[in-house]
Amino acid sequence: MVLPTSGNSIKFSEIETEFGQNTDRDLGEYRISQTVGGLTNQPLDAGVPQSGTIKFSDFHSKRLNVIIDYHSGETENRPTVAKTRYDAAAGTATHTVLTGGWYKERPTNSGGTKTRIHVNKTIGSSTGGTSESHCAVRTGTGWNSGTVLTVEVGSSGALYGAGGDGGNGGTGSGANGGAGEEGNSGLGIQYDGTTVINNGIISGGYGGGGGGGYRKVEREENFGGPVAAANGGGGGGGQGLPGGSGGSGSSGGSAGSASNGGNGGNGGGDETREDTFAWGGGGGGGGSNGEGGEGGCVTHSVGGTTQTDCGGNNGEDGTSSKGGDGADGKHGGSIESENNVTGEGGLGGGLGAAIRRTSGITVNITDNVSGINGATDATTVS
Repeated sequence: MVLPTSGNSIKFSEIETEFGQNTDRDLGEYRISQTVGGLTNQPLDAGVPQSGTIKFSDFHSKRLNVIIDYHSGETENRPTVAKTRYDAAAGTATHTVLTGGWYKERPTNSGGTKTRIHVNKTIGSSTGGTSESHCAVRTGTGWNSGTVLTVEVGSSGALYGAGGDGGNGGTGSGANGGAGEEGNSGLGIQYDGTTVINNGIISGGYGGGGGGGYRKVEREENFGGPVAAANGGGGGGGQGLPGGSGGSGSSGGSAGSASNGGNGGNGGGDETREDTFAWGGGGGGGGSNGEGGEGGCVTHSVGGTTQTDCGGNNGEDGTSSKGGDGADGKHGGSIESENNVTGEGGLGGGLGAAIRRTSGITVNITDNVSGINGATDATTVS
């Protein structure tokens, strides 16, 4: 419950019911200083004195503080939702009730508590064809009415969406390069009125690069000429945690990582009779800042001399807002109208949201360090 508001009397028994019974049943013992993760020198609740004079009126409108643990241990990806951690039994190391060391179990009904989701380590999402609405950390649903819910990201806290996978390069069975996947999201809010206080990083995952296009041509001759064909390069995986996988192709794109987008793969090359060429398009680089793959090249012997002819289109580099687009297939030399297939490069995927919310709810956001990267008003959380 919440203790009575200003102007109303407060009983000592009400304070004990809310915060637990201290050792000496002494009002002064409620002057505490507790550290939980990166939350240092915490009082019983904001405004309750930690030293000096303490009086009953200091407890008006105060609430039990329950801190949900996303700060202990090593980096993890897409952990259980915060409501599940709140509901877990005492002693499971999923939450801490602020007291001065005496025992107080969190209430089954969260209404009336101040529940603080404390993130102070690196947490990623999940990848592999998952929706953009997937989030690294989620509040969960089922919070009781009257809960004051905050998400507090500390200076060592970082929430990252997963990078999008790169698109596959075009082939003879599908000439166009595949689109890069969107990155997914950092934080998902599912309770109305939640407050987010950021002192670390909250970022969406970056999109994968698009796959390069296929090219097929027939050399111009009086009758049916020889055919050349080349596959496109795979798109690079987007930056995120985890990073996106590179797409397959003539040369596969490389995977993204937590610090960089993957590079696009190079397009393939083929030639007929030393003067007609098919070049696959390079794959797009993964966002953020993966390099686009090079267009196709052909190395062959001309008059006994080895030479390389490069004329394919290069894939775009990934940027901080999206994966690079894959390049179209291209040819060189005179060709027939038959066996003439040009695949287009796939589009790069976009940056995932930093913070998503259930449609129709209000979220209050304070970013103290300009550490939020991506949209903060996207809807749908999964």
